[in-house]
Amino acid sequence: MTGLYIPQDSPLHRLNPLIKLIAVLPAILFLTLVTDPWIPLALALTNSAAIILIGGIRPLQYARSSLPMLFIACGITLSYSFLASSSVTEGSTVWFAWGPFEVYKASVIYGAATALRLYAMFGVTLMFVMTTEPTNLIRAMIQQWKLNEQFGYGTLAVFRFIPDLRRELGAVQAAHRVRGMTGRGAKGKFVERLRRYMVPLLAAAIRRAERTSYAMDARGFGSSAVRTHYRKFSFSRLDWVFLAVYWLITLVIITAIERSGWMGPLSFLKMFG
Repeated sequence: MTGLYIPQDSPLHRLNPLIKLIAVLPAILFLTLVTDPWIPLALALTNSAAIILIGGIRPLQYARSSLPMLFIACGITLSYSFLASSSVTEGSTVWFAWGPFEVYKASVIYGAATALRLYAMFGVTLMFVMTTEPTNLIRAMIQQWKLNEQFGYGTLAVFRFIPDLRRELGAVQAAHRVRGMTGRGAKGKFVERLRRYMVPLLAAAIRRAERTSYAMDARGFGSSAVRTHYRKFSFSRLDWVFLAVYWLITLVIITAIERSGWMGPLSFLKMFG
C-alpha cells in the first residue's frame, strides 16, 4: 500500500487514473463555492457508497482512512459555534449559553456547512486516491498528457524509495532497541532521536539514489526521443461511461437540491450580492 491507496481488483481500480482525476475535479471545485450543508452531505454519501460498493473497499478500511478528517470536521463545527463573527450571528436566535459564550443557531449551521464542505472534498478525493496507484497515475500522465519524462520517472523513483525508507527506519529502530536505546531519558529527546534516525536514513537514501542513477544511465534513460512502455494507457469506453455517469449523478444531486430550495448562494456570488 502506498499512502491511502488500497490494492483491489474492482471496477474503480481498473479505470484509467486520468479519467478519475477528470471526473472528481469539477466536484471538488464546486464544493469550494457552496455555502449550504446539503450538497456536501449528499456528495460525501454518494462518494462513500461508490468507494465501498464499486471500489471494493471494506467499510472499516474506509472509516479508518476518513476518521482523521471526521475529527477535524467536528472540531471546525465546534470552533465556529463558539467563535463565529457577529456578521454570521446577527439576527440569529441563541440556542444555549455557557458562561461568557453564546451559541447561535446561525453559527452552528455555518460551522456545520463549512465542516461538511471540507469533509465532502476529502471524501471525493478519497475515491480517487484509494483506488488509484500513484505509479499508474504518473505513467498515464507521461503517456497521455505528455508529462516531462525526466520529472515523471524521477517522481516514480521517489515513490519506490518510500517503502524502502520505511523498512530502513524499522531496522534502525530495532538496532537502537537492541543496544538499549529505547527513546527514554536524555537520549530520548526529540532532537536526539531525530539525529540518530536521520543520519543512517540519509546515508541509505544517498546510496539508493546513486544506484538508481547508475541503473538509469546504463539503460540509456533520456538518450532517445522514442520510448516503449511496459503498460500502455488509453481511454476505454468504460472510462467514458464512468465519466458521464459520475458527472450526471453529481449534476442530478445539485439540481435536485437547488429545485428543493435548500441550496444556498455560491460564495463568489454572495460576495457580489
